[in-house]
Amino acid sequence: MEPIDYGGAIRRSWRLLVGLAILGAVIAAFAPVGHAKRVKSALPYQATAVVGTAPNGPGSPLNGGVTAAQLMFLASKTDTQQGVADAAGLTIPDSALSTYMSATAVAATLVGSGAGPVKKNSAQVIQLTGRGATAADAVLMANAYSSQLGDVVQTATNQKQAYNPKAGIAGNPGVNAYTGYNVIHAAEFATKTGAKAPLGASRKVRVLGGMAIGAALGAGIVLLRELLDKRLRNAARAEANFGFPVAVEVPAATVGAMPAVGALAPMVDVIRDPDSPGAEAYRMLRMSVMFESLAPLSGATDPYALGIDAGNGGKLPTGQRAESGPTQERADRHVVLVASAGSEPTRPHVAANLAAIYAEAGERVVIISTGEVEARVNGVGTASVSGEIGIEDVRARLEPSRLDHVSRLPLHPFISRSGQLVTRMPAILEAARSLSDVVIVEVPPLLAVHHAEALIPSVDVVLVVAECRLTTFDQARRAGDLLRRMAAPVLGVVLTNVRLDRADIRHSALAPLPVTEDATPQDRETVGALGAGVGSTSGSATRA
Repeated sequence: MEPIDYGGAIRRSWRLLVGLAILGAVIAAFAPVGHAKRVKSALPYQATAVVGTAPNGPGSPLNGGVTAAQLMFLASKTDTQQGVADAAGLTIPDSALSTYMSATAVAATLVGSGAGPVKKNSAQVIQLTGRGATAADAVLMANAYSSQLGDVVQTATNQKQAYNPKAGIAGNPGVNAYTGYNVIHAAEFATKTGAKAPLGASRKVRVLGGMAIGAALGAGIVLLRELLDKRLRNAARAEANFGFPVAVEVPAATVGAMPAVGALAPMVDVIRDPDSPGAEAYRMLRMSVMFESLAPLSGATDPYALGIDAGNGGKLPTGQRAESGPTQERADRHVVLVASAGSEPTRPHVAANLAAIYAEAGERVVIISTGEVEARVNGVGTASVSGEIGIEDVRARLEPSRLDHVSRLPLHPFISRSGQLVTRMPAILEAARSLSDVVIVEVPPLLAVHHAEALIPSVDVVLVVAECRLTTFDQARRAGDLLRRMAAPVLGVVLTNVRLDRADIRHSALAPLPVTEDATPQDRETVGALGAGVGSTSGSATRA
């Protein structure tokens, strides 16, 4: 499994997460809900009123005009419950009525109160439960329910028989005398039910939920994209796939304060913006080329995988080196080969900037590109120097560049076919060594043409250019395997187009030193002098 920086992926794509979170919040805020606006979102309180019919038998004040079954039927009717909602001042859709009120038939023992002896009678009563956001709302709802049910009972009875004044009982307001409907116990207090607001009932809850879902969706997209993306994005992936260490990370180019100078200037950070993190990265690369040990050959550790013949005393075949040992290093590092796995646009940038860094230090540089050999029609041309190549032949054909101390050497006077690179380039490079301090050779893609393989025996150092978000895992692995098979003197990978976080120290490493309030005049003069050097080409050259 390739190393994946999920945290870095989330940071790089924070705009996507924020956008989807806002979109989710907007959709949730305006999504339709299952109740009217005046309906409370939570009903944590409930109160109960008890109603019934006057029991039959001696001692009962009434003759039981309606039965408990009839009361349950009338209490459960939608019309009855909508009347309760109107009485309570609420607008409740039919589907939500059962949330606010309910009726239950229960067994009870009632005591008669007539002229005869006291007698207990078994009967059924109806518990009318009202719910509300507050205790007062719940009590109001329960009593409105009992009152509304009494009106419905009376209306239903009046439709069947006329009012009989003799059946009325004075002084008992809780009895609907001619129907037998009796409010046994009115609601007086409420208790907590522990009910919670249904998910999505509150707009605030919906908005927060929408934001969370949107952000989670964005994170899922980012992580899935990172998992499926087979391109290099960081140093860890580059090292894991190439099998070589990353020598330097070159930040993505930014527009500097200095104007472009000459044809090479737009791609040469050292000239365009000498105090940028990119220019400093190339200075670090020069130090690595000069002093850092070459990368060890990596790959299989099995002796048979390395081609070791057990019958040959356990020795490696000719030209093969052990996996754990470093590449053989030459006494000097005058010839640097800049290659890449594929067609990375930053490969020539690396060669140009490295040449500019050496020139910044006052060293003579010869830069060569073998791509012009392949660019000739059918790869065939006529070379003006057909015999042995000497120092004077190379000196006569050096061309000055826009950069001081940097010369360009065209190959067409010496090579007419790309197949001649392996036979004629060693002499060209030896002559260039004698005429300069550093020779930088830039070649086309490793996986496309043979130029790098032809030149590897003649160079001192190989730099492999990989570009973030462009070089693929497969290209990196194949290029690393090819360089190991050729026993190339690889220093490491130059990872270009790296995006730096705002907090990265490389943004501020070259900033002028701050002046504190208690600084002496001498301190201020010293800091001012240092600051004057920052941003100038000469100041950069002294640091190199």
